[in-house]
Amino acid sequence: MKTFFKVAGVGAFLFGAHLYYHKETPAEFVQRVRHYFLVKKQAYGDLKTAQKAFSTAMTELKAQLPELQEAISDLQRDIDEARFQIQPRIDEINKYTDKMKKS
Repeated sequence: MKTFFKVAGVGAFLFGAHLYYHKETPAEFVQRVRHYFLVKKQAYGDLKTAQKAFSTAMTELKAQLPELQEAISDLQRDIDEARFQIQPRIDEINKYTDKMKKS
């Protein structure tokens, strides 16, 4: 019990020193701490809302990923086919340009 009173006394002294240093009354201290707590509580709520929205968006993205991969695969196949069809023409153009450079 003696230790409790010592700790309480030291705590009260430090609290008084803090109030004196910041030149505020206990009521102002309580108001400041309450306001700080409410701001942090609001920020935590905003964080939870943003986290939930991000999680929902990530779930939707994962659901659409197979379609996206299929579309990318189709595009790559079309690009490869176009390159295959164009390559002989490019080779012919390169032949003519090489002849023109040599002349």
